[in-house]
Amino acid sequence: MTAFEQALLVNAAVLTTTLLADLGLKQVTRKRLTRPLITAAAIVPLFVHTLFASGIGLTVEVLGAAAGVLLGLAAASRLKITRRASDGALSTTGGWDYAAIWITVSAARTLFSYGASYWFTYSLGRWFVQHGALPTQVDAIVTNGLVLMAVAAVLTRTVALRIRSRNALAAEPATVH
Repeated sequence: MTAFEQALLVNAAVLTTTLLADLGLKQVTRKRLTRPLITAAAIVPLFVHTLFASGIGLTVEVLGAAAGVLLGLAAASRLKITRRASDGALSTTGGWDYAAIWITVSAARTLFSYGASYWFTYSLGRWFVQHGALPTQVDAIVTNGLVLMAVAAVLTRTVALRIRSRNALAAEPATVH
């Protein structure tokens, strides 16, 4: 499987599970919080074969994960949390603004992956080599950065949703945003 095909698979899995879990009015349940985590846990061993402990590889991994955290926080902030007056159950509403974040980021990752595989392969590889990577490490560095970004976004969304749900439960029975 090419690096681009791997990126397509990761992006499709993350986008599909996240939108299915959050788009529209959805009750906050353990299953809902767990499903994207299972997807993220399955993605890492399938696509990340070597984690870099130093150099440009580590830098790209850290930056990818940091970008994922920011994207996950941005997306989670678009989920509106409500508490049902009758039984206190929590639900969220994910609208088109929420979906647009995930779709845009997935499309950007896919476009970058395509470009890295077909448009600017040589210049990207040369840049990585100039910054200390071996030529055989370039695909792994790009893949790791993009996968860690996707996984960090999903994990951050889940943690943020859990924290916001706990806070909403502690609040008075009313609509919480």
